[in-house]
Amino acid sequence: MKHSLWILSTIFAVTAPAVAADKLSLQWGQLAPQVEGRRLTVTTTDQTNGYRARCLRVETDGLVIENPWAGGQPLKLDRQKVTKIRVDDRSGRNMSRLEDKTGPTLDLLLQSVFTPAAPIGLVGTPVVAAYFVAATPFCVIGDLFARLRPALDIEIVD
Repeated sequence: MKHSLWILSTIFAVTAPAVAADKLSLQWGQLAPQVEGRRLTVTTTDQTNGYRARCLRVETDGLVIENPWAGGQPLKLDRQKVTKIRVDDRSGRNMSRLEDKTGPTLDLLLQSVFTPAAPIGLVGTPVVAAYFVAATPFCVIGDLFARLRPALDIEIVD
């Protein structure tokens, strides 16, 4: 009986977050970290179905997204027309951040091995490589758990 109750509570704890979306009210200036580079559904005052696209950047006067109708052209949505944003892609970015930070550093250190700064390259290369190897499992686990999070509904408040 104890085990079945534990199993049921575990199943509920895992599946309950997938049922409802998280809700957040943000000012326009706080929007960028939550939406840039992620897949969104943007509801505006003039479009009934909304726009489903990846957010390129948040500007002071609007939201720039990939144009769903013309692949190469970005589409700018006016700030006043945006009413609600749903972040569909809440996957983690830990591995990409780790790669972005350690990759160029490792390249620079490896190039310095054959220069007068060779001692720095010879000492720094194993340190950065060890950091990458040690941090990778934690980044992968964080990214996997981030995929379990439900969509995020953002309401714009001014």
